[in-house]
Amino acid sequence: MSITSQIKQLFTGIVIPQEYCCLELEALDAPLKVILTTKEQSVVRDVTTSHLFLGYKPLIIGLQETSADETCLADHSEFCLTFIQGNFKSDAKWKDFPTDRAAVATVILKKIQKSDFDGQSIYIFEGYLAKHRLLGTLHQFVNNLRERYRTRPKDNVGLPGNLLDQVRIAYSIPRKISVITVSDGTLVNMFPTDLHGIIGRSYYAGSLRIGGNANAQVESLRRVVIADVDASSYIEVYSMGRNHMMDLQNERRFMLHHKRSRIFNFPLPEWALRYREMIHVGSFDHGIHRVHFYRIVHNDELENSGPTLAHIHQYYAQWRMDQGLKTTLYLRKG
Repeated sequence: MSITSQIKQLFTGIVIPQEYCCLELEALDAPLKVILTTKEQSVVRDVTTSHLFLGYKPLIIGLQETSADETCLADHSEFCLTFIQGNFKSDAKWKDFPTDRAAVATVILKKIQKSDFDGQSIYIFEGYLAKHRLLGTLHQFVNNLRERYRTRPKDNVGLPGNLLDQVRIAYSIPRKISVITVSDGTLVNMFPTDLHGIIGRSYYAGSLRIGGNANAQVESLRRVVIADVDASSYIEVYSMGRNHMMDLQNERRFMLHHKRSRIFNFPLPEWALRYREMIHVGSFDHGIHRVHFYRIVHNDELENSGPTLAHIHQYYAQWRMDQGLKTTLYLRKG
């Protein structure tokens, strides 16, 4: 490590060089759990794999009812998410919510909306307060100060105050980066997304930034294919981020899989592992996001069997390093 890197680590607590780090979803050992609690502690539920991360300005989280506690989400307007390594002990409180003294992070949510799809309800929440121990207090202060004076690219969205910590915490759970295909029957666009997830068995949610071409294309064309992709494609998939502002193109412009989607006959990205064909059924706006809902009409597994592309935040990657947890990261150049 260079002298400059050592000095930077001393002040910031960080040696991981990128804000978002790609990895193989299935290969992450000892991931965090996410535990949902109410103030009365009437419910303690593990929502690690069932919650949906749908927005970052503001933080938007989707939660689904389960048969075990059908009225929980309906009966309460606020919840706490505790991010914990190991088993939840409920031996502490924060802002009147039961939590764990050893919690890595906590986020408080307030309910903003409910949507129903053939008997399956999803409740949409906004984050409004968070704290974490991914870095020490002094290092958090230094990094937040640096963030305040950071020069950002013109199209980069700044996250003020506590919202930035909420997002850092949300990305301490690996978020799958998938690729969406839209088509008008002749021309296509493909672009990545990590703000998405399944609702029950037959519906799906995902958000796009209001004002982008990708959002307009989804709304006008109404049929989309979303594909999980191989982790080895991390450089190519990240580079597709600019396609959110791109017009529809000839499909030969893209790197394509030899198979097409079964029902819509849409092209698939070269690195596709599995895909869902979906029809747009509605949306709502919150902050900079338009959250779209879809009905799934077909699922398919391709013959590829590689690991799934996902990414985590730099803070969580650093925390894992500091805890001695082995983590293989795919770092992009530049």
